[in-house]
Formats: sequence, structure tokens, C-alpha cells
Amino acid sequence: MIEFRIASCCRQGLLIGLFGSAAALAAMEPADGLRPALEAALRNHPAVVGQQAKVDARRYAADGVRSQRYPTLTAQAQQYADGDRSAVSGEDLSQPAVFSVRQPIWSFGRIKHNIAVANAQIGTERAHLQRVRRQLLEATAVAYAQVRGASRLVEIGRQNVAEHRALLAQIERRVDGQLAASADQRLAATRLTQARAQLERAISEWEGGHEELFSLTQVSVAAAQPVPPPLLDLPESNEVVEHALEQNAELELKQQQLGQAEAEVDRARTASMPTIYLQADRLHDQPALIDDNQVSVVFEASLDGLGFAGRGRRGEAAASQRAARQDLEAVRIELRREFEGLQRNRRLQSQLLTLQTQALDDLESLLGSYRRQYESGTKSWLDLMNMQRELVEQRRQLARVRNEWVIYSLQLQARIGGLDSIAGVDGPDDG
Repeated sequence: MIEFRIASCCRQGLLIGLFGSAAALAAMEPADGLRPALEAALRNHPAVVGQQAKVDARRYAADGVRSQRYPTLTAQAQQYADGDRSAVSGEDLSQPAVFSVRQPIWSFGRIKHNIAVANAQIGTERAHLQRVRRQLLEATAVAYAQVRGASRLVEIGRQNVAEHRALLAQIERRVDGQLAASADQRLAATRLTQARAQLERAISEWEGGHEELFSLTQVSVAAAQPVPPPLLDLPESNEVVEHALEQNAELELKQQQLGQAEAEVDRARTASMPTIYLQADRLHDQPALIDDNQVSVVFEASLDGLGFAGRGRRGEAAASQRAARQDLEAVRIELRREFEGLQRNRRLQSQLLTLQTQALDDLESLLGSYRRQYESGTKSWLDLMNMQRELVEQRRQLARVRNEWVIYSLQLQARIGGLDSIAGVDGPDDG
């Protein structure tokens, strides 16, 4: 009975250890799929983290600007080396002190416009953060698709090597049976070597694609899962371009910069306005003054450079506003051109995809026909090998066309915000 319990405990410990090892191995396995890749890129890439820090910095700076509405506390205390006494009361005045509280009650819009500029700067940094996210999502999606395309080329290369091995084995049997010349065998061996070289190049490109994807995500992503089909479904109409312009992060950034320039114009216009304060003072040991509390209204104004400095700032702000407005229009034109170009290229790849698929079907039928004609003696071994090469090249072209179509589709989705929800981005300031 005791031995049975010991054996049962050992088996239970072994099972727990096996399950624990399996869980550890599962945790070490790289993530797979486009969604984990996008989420990892937004979570780990320094560009997003750094830009988020800039947004936080602007928020703290805006808090400092808003504090201009709050009272200002000042304290001043002195210590004279020689004792100083009042001639009237004889009180020791060697340690005079003043405590003041100053509350702005009217600044003629100057504080308000300072706060408006600070808020506009926050909006600009938020829009910049959204642009960085969109650019990173697009780059990650393209890198993921390129890895998928390179993986397909590796599959084609391995299939090509296997088919050339079969052809070499076929010609070797015919040479052994004195039905073919040894030159045909050497040709088949050469083509097999070329097929292996193509496979090695495809593997190298696949590894380079993984390195590019890792540089964006900072974690290993297997990229074995295909791109979700809904992301590749885009309508072929001008509405896509208009929607892209509405959702584009670059355009939103330029609009925020224009708003910031307009706020700068208002701030420059009111920068030289006076400020009216309500001030309360507490006086202690002041010469010729009675220790008491005093309340006063303070009018404060300054005119730098006889007003020329303020005039220059107003002119600078107005010129910056005009530049921001023209920059917005220039970006709008450029983005429309880019979107239309992406749509046109995607449409072309879709047409080529249909044609290349039909051509591949024809070549596969021709290869079978050439094989039968070679066996019947109406086609040479060189013709058969050339047809095999043509078939493989057609497979590679079809894979490239399909991959380019996927890439163009993902680029359009990224620029209209179609990847945001997949990556968990709700807006320009979602956290």
C-alpha cells in the first residue's frame, strides 16, 4: 500500500512537471498572426513610447500655463547687519518682511490665449502620436505580408527542387537503360543545382523579412497565419479616397498645426495687454510703515522695445499661420495622389492576378503534354526542362503579384484607419 502511494505521487509529480514544461514551451513559442504583430509593435516600439512621452510633457506644460489663473504667493524677508529702530516707537526694524498674495482678475484675454496655445500644442502632439502609430502599423503590416510572400516563395522553391530531383531520377533511369544521353543527365543535374540556389535565395529573403518584422515588433512573430480576408476587401470607388482623407493621420496633424498657428496669432495679439491684479500684503517691521494688512488693486503693463517687439511677434505668428494653411493644402493634394496611386496599383495587381493564374494553369497543362511528348520521342529533354523552368517562373510571378496585391490592400487599410481597431487603437489619445 505504501509503495502504491509512492508510485502514485511520483506519477502525479511527473505529470505536473510535464504539463509545466508544456506550458513553459507554449509561452516561449513566438506569437502568430497579424493582430499580435500589430499589438506588439505599438506596445514595444520606441517611436510610439517616445511620442507618448512628448504628449505627457505637453500636458504637464499646459498644467503650468493654466496655473496663471491661480494666485501667486510671494514672501520677502531681510536681515540688516546694524540694528535699526523706529524713531517714533523705538521698535527694532532690523528684520523687515513682506508677505503678498496676488490674484489676476482681468488680463484682457492674454492668459486665456496662453492656455489656448498650450491646449493646441497638446492636440498637435496627440495627432503626431496618431501619425506615428499609423506609420508603424502600416510598416508592420507590410513587413508581415512580405514575410508571408517570402514564405510562399520558399514553398515554391522546395517544390521546384523536389520536381527537379524527380526529373533527374527519371533521366538517370533512362541513361541506365541507354534510352537517353549522359548530356541530358548533366543538364538535369545543372538545373537541380540552380533550383537549390533559388531555394537558398528564397530562404535568405524569408529570414531577412523576419528580421525586419522583428525590428518593428521587438518580439518573434511566426507569420504563419494568413492576413485576415476582411482586411483585403476594399470597395473600388472614389469613396475610399474621400474616406482616407477624412481619417488620415498626416492630414489631421496638419490641421492641428494650423489650429496651433491660429492660437499663436491670438496670443501674439494680446501679449502686450496689461493685467489687473487684486493684491493683499502683510507688512512686518517695515521702516516708516505700520505693521498691517493691506489690500490693493494693481495695474501692470509693459511695452517691450516701444511696441516693436510685439509687432514683430504678431507678424511672425500671422506668417506662420499662412504657411500652415498652405502646408495643409499641399499635404491634402499629395495624399490624394498617393491614395489614387495605391488604388490604381491594387487594381492592376488584381487584373494581373487573374491573368497570371490562367497562365499558370496553361503551363501546368503544357508541362504534362511536354512530358508525354518527350516519352513518345517528339520533344527533346531540353524542351521538357525549359518548360519546367517556365512553369516555376510563372509560379514565382503569380506569388509576387498576389503578395503585392495584399501589400497595397494593407497600405490602404492602414491609411484609412482600418488597422486601428485590430491593434487596439481607439483614437489619437486612447491612453
